[in-house]
Amino acid sequence: RNQFRDHPGIMDYTEKPEYGRVVDICTRDSLRELATPGLLAILSPIAVGFAFGYAPLGAVLVSARVVEAFEHGSGAFVHGFTYQAHPVSAAAGNAVLDYLEAHKLFDRVNAAGQELRCALPLLQSHPNVGEVRGLGLLLSVEFVKNKATRQTFPREQNIAEKIRQACLEEGVLTYPTQGCVDGLRGDHILLAPPFTISTAECSLIARALLAAAARVFSS
Repeated sequence: RNQFRDHPGIMDYTEKPEYGRVVDICTRDSLRELATPGLLAILSPIAVGFAFGYAPLGAVLVSARVVEAFEHGSGAFVHGFTYQAHPVSAAAGNAVLDYLEAHKLFDRVNAAGQELRCALPLLQSHPNVGEVRGLGLLLSVEFVKNKATRQTFPREQNIAEKIRQACLEEGVLTYPTQGCVDGLRGDHILLAPPFTISTAECSLIARALLAAAARVFSS
């Protein structure tokens, strides 16, 4: 992970990929669409976006750069998995993708993401919020001790977990994470709402985060 941080033009999607919330997983050019100028996704495992937890199913998408490395080398990619090509998992994945396409849920991701971002300007101006960032319906809120210098909180203060607990009391679930700066320091929470999020729910998330920040940073 730290190697990726040394190269800001590379995005690490090896831990929590969010196809669907970020880009249409049914699009052949998913990696190209995900990449913005100066940003390149090299490897991207996808699983949740396929079967949504209904069955064990996953895949790995790779960029042309990786494919070309194999082509110009041995030309072989020998691999295998115990449960590959499992018919029940494959059927569940197809059913999920069919539902998403039939109900046009991918079509509303960008608009819903923009609506959520537009609900968060007060949070962005909070003195202990370093940045609100993300794509589509996958957003991150970073918390800092000093907004001007982006100084982090000591790891032992466990700020991200305190924010999670405070948000939970407001009826909102978040993903708390530490180590976004160097693997150890840095607190942020992830927001990954469903495709069906409503305007009222966007406002609920914003209110919960503001209330959580007020409670955690009151001292």
